Amino acid sequence: MQNRNNTEIFSLGITMAGAVSAGCYTAGVMDYLFEILDLWEKAKEGKVLEEYSDKIPKHRVRIDAMGGASAGGMTTTMAAIYALNGTVNPVKEAVNLDESKNNILYDSWVLMGENDTQEKRSLLEKLLDTKDLEKGKFNSLLNSEFVDSIADQAFLADKDVVLKQKVDQLPSYISKDLQLLFSHCFLRGIPLDVNFETSISKFGRKSVIPNHSTFEHYIVTQYRLNNGLQPDKEKYLWLNPYDKPYADTLKLSTIATGAFPIGLAFREFKTEDLGDAYLKTTIKRIITGEFGDDNPSAKNIKLKFFPKNYSSVVIDGGAINNEPYREVLSVLQHQNSKAPDDGYPRYGIIMIDPFPDRAQSQKPYSRPNDAIDVAQGIIGTLLDQSRIKRREMLETESNKYFKSIVFPRKWKTNTDNKIIGPPDTVACASAMAFGGFLDKSFRQHDFFLGRNNARNFLRYFFSFPYDKLNNDIHPIHKTWTDEMIDAFKFEKVKNSGKFYLPIIPDLYLLSESEETKLSRRTQYDIPKTPRYRPEELFKLEKKLKQRVSKIFDVIQSRDSGEHINKTTIKNAVAEKWIKKKYGKNWLDKAGDFIMSPAYGLGMFFGKRVVAKKITRMIISEILKDLGKKGLLEDNEK
Repeated sequence: MQNRNNTEIFSLGITMAGAVSAGCYTAGVMDYLFEILDLWEKAKEGKVLEEYSDKIPKHRVRIDAMGGASAGGMTTTMAAIYALNGTVNPVKEAVNLDESKNNILYDSWVLMGENDTQEKRSLLEKLLDTKDLEKGKFNSLLNSEFVDSIADQAFLADKDVVLKQKVDQLPSYISKDLQLLFSHCFLRGIPLDVNFETSISKFGRKSVIPNHSTFEHYIVTQYRLNNGLQPDKEKYLWLNPYDKPYADTLKLSTIATGAFPIGLAFREFKTEDLGDAYLKTTIKRIITGEFGDDNPSAKNIKLKFFPKNYSSVVIDGGAINNEPYREVLSVLQHQNSKAPDDGYPRYGIIMIDPFPDRAQSQKPYSRPNDAIDVAQGIIGTLLDQSRIKRREMLETESNKYFKSIVFPRKWKTNTDNKIIGPPDTVACASAMAFGGFLDKSFRQHDFFLGRNNARNFLRYFFSFPYDKLNNDIHPIHKTWTDEMIDAFKFEKVKNSGKFYLPIIPDLYLLSESEETKLSRRTQYDIPKTPRYRPEELFKLEKKLKQRVSKIFDVIQSRDSGEHINKTTIKNAVAEKWIKKKYGKNWLDKAGDFIMSPAYGLGMFFGKRVVAKKITRMIISEILKDLGKKGLLEDNEK
């Protein structure tokens, strides 16, 4: 693809996988990516690195689409707002980490409000606060008000912002028609029907042959910048973080995709948030996979029984699709459908995944002993099945586009800079991926690990082969001079003669010596893995117990919400038989009267005992996992 100045353009899509608290790793990757793109943009304009002007590549890389689930979806929105706000302010050094950096990625994901001078409580204390339970509603195991607070802060904007003006000022590496895609799990399914009528059943009286229905619970909210102008609302949502109600809908998508089941509060999309027409369009896109097409080819999809004025409770998008890279890829495929068919990809997708799934790490088969063991495996089985990637698997060997993944790597090295052991994992992977909520140092470590991994990815892996002898040169590299090639080339096997050139040149390489380039590959801004002090968790044991106990109170007093309806009336006959057989006589009622106080007293003390046991079990499991991952401080050493 070329623009009017004959400058080659490489179209880029980014998918950010779900990660719970490890979204800080993804934020770090995006922070470094924006830093390098911004530096390159300014260098091409002659604003920086003027002494290296003859070594600055002139092609363009443009981000056309971003998407994500859960924590990745949240980071997707933050990255878009970061780009639109127009000031790239990367967090380059691990110093003064408790201070706000005026960087939405760092401040939102690492600080998480813990830099608030008015609020002295830690994030974990806020998560255990029982204020959200005071209205008698149990919405989540953890108090989720901090999520809304962070989202509100991220969406703060100056008054009278004109989106069109913001779009006109975007750098060339951000598309003026940028699209964002978020995966969601809607608890209210939308019926998809297969008609089983025959030719004869269509005649005469109304057919008694039912449609076979399945229910779609996977919904994608797809936003389009559209050059700053509102798109057709039946086809797209407007990527507008400044004006109501569009900003509110975008904020809802951002929060809702991260509504971790039970752990964090569920959310709700109402009729006015999306609209039936848009939902019908997105259902057709989900079925056909055509997210890049304004009018997906779905003539046979009637949605005959679509529920009018649709509303639904929604939970974490990762419950169904934790890595929506096919959806992002579809946008790029549609935009590049007329790209030259010369064997060189003009677009590509990067997935950022703090917890990449690995088939080779699966446990060997072990036969369950009984139904209890089987029951424990059912949820995992259903989760795996809902996330399966059939269409993506068929396209995995396609050479029409570039694809790669950024994932956590922190290699251990000796004094000679030789790799001596397996890499560490992200600190936030602990405690079922909620580890980042335990301590800010975990989030800081993982943010900078993300930056360091992004550095290595851009320098070495996000590249194309360069073979001048056989004229195997990607179009974006055809205009590179010998000086450019020498500055950025990478030889994987020394003296092999096979070189690679980056798609996005890291201009910091221009001022680094060969020795520095080599050593930086295994250098990390936070070299030591953080350690957690168990005393900090024990200090909060009382608050954790109080929250568990309060949750029991709310559940115990919960209104079942049963109302009289046709079904209840139809059950009247059954109720008569039940009452006749099991109804209480005067002796049973007298016993209830006598035993009721004792029952209440037993429940009171029993609840306290159970709450105490659950609290100790939670703390013990957290500490065991931290110890297993080498993240616990040991004062006895």
